[in-house]
Amino acid sequence: MKIKDFFRMEYAQILIYIVFLGLLEVLLFIFEVNYFLMIYLLLIGLILEGIYLCQRYMKKYRYYKKVKAKLDILEQKCMITEMLELPDFAEGEFLYEILQTCNKSMNDEILKYKIEAAGYREYIEMWIHEVKTPLAATRLILENHPSEITRAMDEEMQQINYYLEQALYYARSNSVEKDYLVKELSLKEVVENAVKANAKSLIGNKIKIKIENLDQKIFSDEKWVLFILNQVISNAIKYKKEEAEISFCARCEKNEILLEIRDNGIGISPKDLPRITDKGYTGTTGRNYQKSTGMGLYLCKKLCSKLQLSFYIESKEEEYTKVTIGFPRNSMIFLNEE
Repeated sequence: MKIKDFFRMEYAQILIYIVFLGLLEVLLFIFEVNYFLMIYLLLIGLILEGIYLCQRYMKKYRYYKKVKAKLDILEQKCMITEMLELPDFAEGEFLYEILQTCNKSMNDEILKYKIEAAGYREYIEMWIHEVKTPLAATRLILENHPSEITRAMDEEMQQINYYLEQALYYARSNSVEKDYLVKELSLKEVVENAVKANAKSLIGNKIKIKIENLDQKIFSDEKWVLFILNQVISNAIKYKKEEAEISFCARCEKNEILLEIRDNGIGISPKDLPRITDKGYTGTTGRNYQKSTGMGLYLCKKLCSKLQLSFYIESKEEEYTKVTIGFPRNSMIFLNEE
């Protein structure tokens, strides 16, 4: 608190006190009190008022300085009320009680919305699992009655399944910590499983797969990593060119094993690249070539962040796109960062 702010708040009280001293001096003058006594009483009054104001100012200054220091170090400024101490001056106590009441009301509202959001998320997850059962049965029926029509229908069913998976993992993305198990995985096996999951689309689009130097051990959750790889592979299929190829290659850094997934597709425009992982951003490629939700790479980036994995994209338009995912080399690094 600055001194000028303090005097602006206290000016009425100071003015009243000065008027009081003035009237007192006038009365003393009327009753012909000794001048030295008048001056002495005036000085005593001014000194006492000065001490009183200094004491009030220092109380407020120290308190607001602490509040400002705590506010500066807080990332979530709205949590300041949780760190406030009860001040020892009247207006501060009144403000403190108001803020605590407001904070309680806000926390109650947040809790209500959290409960509603959790209930909605659980419903979405349950609904998706319920829908997947008849979807799987339908695909099995189509496989048992092969024809051009059923093959086309199966491709559409596969797309539905892809978007259902995307919706499921989006619903879970804010609570990854409740549904993951970190363990040692074979990078080669994880990549091969992702390729197998997309085998029909890869074969149907005549895309060549190239695997190099994947004999590495990584630490993460297999289910979440598979989803991320499926999203990257799906994008590579969606934006392919003639003689398409997707390569998987790993290299070791100091604290990470980097998996590089590179395709020779249409690439990403330089103006779109900085925003390509933004939620709902489709870019020029998504608008011109295919209908895109703009959620795939956003989810990849978000889930990698939750799992303490690094995630980078580089691309050159009409030449290639390379996605790099960094895995911790041991479980201790992952647990320490978590």
